[in-house]
Amino acid sequence: MRICRKWTLLLALAAGFVQWLGGQGAFHYDDFHSIVHNPHLRSLENIPRFFSDPTLFSGDAKQAMYRPVVLTTYALNYAFDGFDPHVFRLFNIVIHAINCALVLHLVHALTRLPAIAWTAALLFAFHPLSVESVQYISSRSESLMALGLLSALLCYERWQREGARRWYGLSLGAFALSVLSKSVGCVGLLLLPLCDWLQGRSIARRGRLLAYAPFLVLVGMYVSVSHQVVGKAIGAPVRHYDVQLWTQLKAWVYYAWLGTMPAQLSVEHQFFLSHSLGVPAVWLALLLIVSLLWVAAVARQRLPLFALLWCALVLLPASVVPLIVLVNEHRLYLALVGAGIGLGWLVNAVPINRHRVALYSAAVYTLLLVWMAFERAQVWRSEEALWADAASKAPGMLKPHLRLGDALVEAGAFARAEAAYGRALQLRPQHPATRNNLGRLYMRQGRFEEAEAHFRTLLEVSPDIVQARLNWALLLLRRGAWLEAEGAYREALRYGDTGGEAQKKLGYIALHHRADSQRAVDHLRAGLALRPDASTWTVLGVALRSGGQNEQAEAAYRAALALDGESADAWFNLGNLYRDTGQRAQARDAYRRVAEMAGEPLAQKAVQELQLLTPQ
Repeated sequence: MRICRKWTLLLALAAGFVQWLGGQGAFHYDDFHSIVHNPHLRSLENIPRFFSDPTLFSGDAKQAMYRPVVLTTYALNYAFDGFDPHVFRLFNIVIHAINCALVLHLVHALTRLPAIAWTAALLFAFHPLSVESVQYISSRSESLMALGLLSALLCYERWQREGARRWYGLSLGAFALSVLSKSVGCVGLLLLPLCDWLQGRSIARRGRLLAYAPFLVLVGMYVSVSHQVVGKAIGAPVRHYDVQLWTQLKAWVYYAWLGTMPAQLSVEHQFFLSHSLGVPAVWLALLLIVSLLWVAAVARQRLPLFALLWCALVLLPASVVPLIVLVNEHRLYLALVGAGIGLGWLVNAVPINRHRVALYSAAVYTLLLVWMAFERAQVWRSEEALWADAASKAPGMLKPHLRLGDALVEAGAFARAEAAYGRALQLRPQHPATRNNLGRLYMRQGRFEEAEAHFRTLLEVSPDIVQARLNWALLLLRRGAWLEAEGAYREALRYGDTGGEAQKKLGYIALHHRADSQRAVDHLRAGLALRPDASTWTVLGVALRSGGQNEQAEAAYRAALALDGESADAWFNLGNLYRDTGQRAQARDAYRRVAEMAGEPLAQKAVQELQLLTPQ
């Protein structure tokens, strides 16, 4: 029995509609360094470089990852409508909708049982665990990887059944898409023989092994290009491998619980390391996993064992390679397919005379999942809502309180932000980021003595925290001690100025306090080489004008406007340049742009300049 296309389309539209209606669109934590503050996304000309340089993944080269397909989609989103989070989220939703249709057809191709196919597809489409992979923009790597892998398996199955070489070629191409979206896509090498085993095809046959070979070559090519990132993860793990093993054994059972009872989902779970097999939770988890596999094997039915092995294989990379975050909901996105197949097998095993009860129960369960997914999507409407939810569900974890504090600072809720940072410090009194951010909050409020105390305490314990040094230097600058601030910024350079902030501030000091325009230009150019931004280009233009380099100053202002076309400072200074060089028409145009920017402090000055330039 074939799957009706109309019903497939309805499933995809329904899945997308729930996600769109539930969420509102916002950038969250990792989105800022990989998208919002990533200058490499602002030109489609960088797309070829995405496939050769992992450092382009982020505005911070230390956050390098090799995910060229993901970066390409980000660049396309930006080219369409800038950094509008709604456009980015819509793209994620479309990917999820397509994946729902792929799950339906893949499971049907593997089982030839519509009941199992629809059960798996509905679970995948509406389970609340899928929400993070859709609403969190950076989780696009997970959904894109799944898109490529599901397509590869479906095309491979079509090739096995029909023998047309085009399906094999499409399978190989889709597999490349998966791997180039996220390294987890490499598990396709294991899922291909698993699907062959389910179909009763011999895995060890020479022809079958030759069919796997090109997929293996693609994985080898991927590893060779991304060896810097992969080598770092494997060669310098964040924890010992034995601790990783015991912790992830416990995590697998925890994941199963989340899938069964998805009522306490959170962006940060209260989940801790396990350091030995002797911990009761670890050996009980191991016993449960072994028991499930044994029961599935003894039952002598391939489908339930296939479902368990599918889940195990897609979770294997994150379980073997130690990652900073112990458990993540988006890691379960592809595992939901295996869970859906297992649930579908149970539904299909219901005796005929109870099928109606099973169908009614499935309908009620699906509606419950829809409601829970809708509710979960709303949590992602803002950083504040997301981390407030996490802090309430994981009060013993530091990150939710720290991130909530950051979100509250952005919202101007300083008292609540201070309380959130305080709770984080109670958990870890010497945590660098928390103490640094609390110092920044005090500095923003003009509480300079309290800010100084936090920065000094932090630097005494961790003198290599560059951001704390930069904040300390900024505090000195705001207090008028520019000479001391200059020394502090030079000290920060000794520890590494990856963002160029120290160079930019040294340029500012050279221009406004030392009246040394050439030194300012040198510092500002050094800072821009590390991280370009509109405000620094504008200051560079002012420094160049001070040195009489008007043409270079105009180029600097234009560079600022290329990054931010609504920069009032850039337009106003450009207007000043045109006014002073006798280009009255161009000056009027620049001032007019500033005058039209309601609420800008420079708007009134621009109006005055326009009046002076307008013939009476």
